[in-house]
Amino acid sequence: MAIEKMELVSITAKAEQLEGILERCCKSGCFHIENAVSASTASGRRSLQLINDKNPYEVPLKGLGSIATELGIELKETTFSACELESGADFTAFCDDLENELSQAAKRRQEALKIISERKGAIIQITHLNGLNEQFDKIFSLKHVHVRAGKLPNDSRQKLEYYDKDFFFVPFEQDKSFTWGMYFCPHENKEIVDNIFSSLYFETIWIPDFVKGNTAEAFERLENEIKEQELIVRECENELKYFADLHEGDIQRAYTKLVYKRDLFRFRRKVGILRDMVFIKGFIPLKQQERFAKLFEECPDTEVTFMPPDADSACTPPTVLKNSWFSKPYAMLVEMYGLPDYTGFNPTAFVALTYTLLFGIMFGDLGQGFLIFLLGLLIGKKVHKQLGGMMARCGISSMIFGTLYGSVFGLEELLDPVYEGIGLDFLPLHPFLNTSFILFTAVGIGAALIITSMILNIIIGFKEHDIERAVFSNNGIAGLIFYSSLGAGAVLTVFFDIKIMSAPFVIFLIVIPLICIFCRVPFAAAIKYKELRLSEDGEKMTIGNFIVENFFEMFEYALSYVSNTMSFLRVGGFVLSHAGMMLVVTTLMEMVNSGARIPVMIIGNLFVMVMEGMIVAIQIIRLEFYEMFSRFYSGDGKPFEPVKAEFTTELD
Repeated sequence: MAIEKMELVSITAKAEQLEGILERCCKSGCFHIENAVSASTASGRRSLQLINDKNPYEVPLKGLGSIATELGIELKETTFSACELESGADFTAFCDDLENELSQAAKRRQEALKIISERKGAIIQITHLNGLNEQFDKIFSLKHVHVRAGKLPNDSRQKLEYYDKDFFFVPFEQDKSFTWGMYFCPHENKEIVDNIFSSLYFETIWIPDFVKGNTAEAFERLENEIKEQELIVRECENELKYFADLHEGDIQRAYTKLVYKRDLFRFRRKVGILRDMVFIKGFIPLKQQERFAKLFEECPDTEVTFMPPDADSACTPPTVLKNSWFSKPYAMLVEMYGLPDYTGFNPTAFVALTYTLLFGIMFGDLGQGFLIFLLGLLIGKKVHKQLGGMMARCGISSMIFGTLYGSVFGLEELLDPVYEGIGLDFLPLHPFLNTSFILFTAVGIGAALIITSMILNIIIGFKEHDIERAVFSNNGIAGLIFYSSLGAGAVLTVFFDIKIMSAPFVIFLIVIPLICIFCRVPFAAAIKYKELRLSEDGEKMTIGNFIVENFFEMFEYALSYVSNTMSFLRVGGFVLSHAGMMLVVTTLMEMVNSGARIPVMIIGNLFVMVMEGMIVAIQIIRLEFYEMFSRFYSGDGKPFEPVKAEFTTELD
């Protein structure tokens, strides 16, 4: 699979046409805007500057959002062709008119809610002073007596008798922890008495000035005031509801258009301006060139120029993966690791084939694979297209390998008569009867995938004219020869008793490749620069430092060859694990009575599908990223992000 071919586009127009030009770029859905200054300054326009005007749509957008929230209007994207507002001043005036119309009702409602909150708070404050027959305002207006109301811990109340009687405490209510009441003292002693009660952890209750009468009268008056204000709130809310119903359509259209205008104006930050001319630069897919050009045919004094993607060295073309029907859902895994650069290698097809193959091997079951396939179709239509597509393909792979294993919902002997009938003695491949074969095959598959990754790295290295990477690196030709020769020698010697590890074999296929990997930097420099260099950047390095540094790197490479290969044992391990878990399910089925077998089978299969399916999916991603991708892939590409105005109610 390849990477979509791109083309660099340069647009020059009059400054007054800028908004229309940007609208057409958004409408195209395929224009990736770049900073215009880099290309233009490189062409000699030294006085060109980026547009850095303040966005006039930000303030009215926030204001209109606040109005919608106050009116209880749920903002939704809608068509705005009927909205005649254009400039930021138009939208600001529209918001001001709305606020002026609803401000009176909103203000009355807010004031009423404030009064209700205050009155309810006062009720809570005086609840514990129930039984006070004297009026609050008279008590707190005494000239020669200092009064405080509040609560005192019960153990502190017992300590009051140890103090001189310059005060007295009147209790009103008591619970397990506190006693509520008032203390009185001469005004000239208030500081001393306040300090005494503060040391006893007395908590003051502040009675608002609007509380009048005794406790019973205050309760009645406050409740009446609350009812009056609640009536005012309902009246105001009815007014606001009528106002919202009357203006909702205009608000929805204005808000949608404001979001569009706001986003469109943001793109100006990458537009260059020189006197009365503006300059826009970006990328489009090559196949969209004709359609994109037609959008500007009716724009006078507008020049659209198409150039090769590498025409401007100051900007890197974005990457759009071009995939087949089968591999397209797996692009999400590649994007997780990082996109390749524009001139790089698209590994999606490789990921699609290896991921599907490994999932089928590790989770082989005809019945469960069929359910995963159906679930993938459903998820692809209703929830997530790419995830559903991956699940459907993995489900088919699981069905294929489940057929080879003879496993149908964990029933290992169900397909035996079928294979006996067609005369295939070596099938089905029951995991527990072929444990060694499965584990060795898993390692062999891992070695084959690692070798394939090395070959891809060699191809990419030659394509990028990187001799060190393609020839001398641990994943280049030297690493490929060393790894393949060592693996082939071990297999032939151990399993086939072929004495291949002769002196010439070891020298030419193991020792020399190791020397090439060890001296990869100076060897590559000798080919590229016609001189020996001990470091890649040309800095001076002593021979001792070179030997020490490369020795430890060689040790790391050797460990990675072994660990990466052995890591694929998990492929065979999960084959056995799946068979073992399903054996537990079938054993439980045999232990229960006939009526409970079907529920046990259903629950057991669902449990295995969910738990092991997720683990297998994650483990394969690990194998892809760490054992294969790390050998050939560099995800440092730039994503293709065409300009567009996206509706949102979450404001910056």
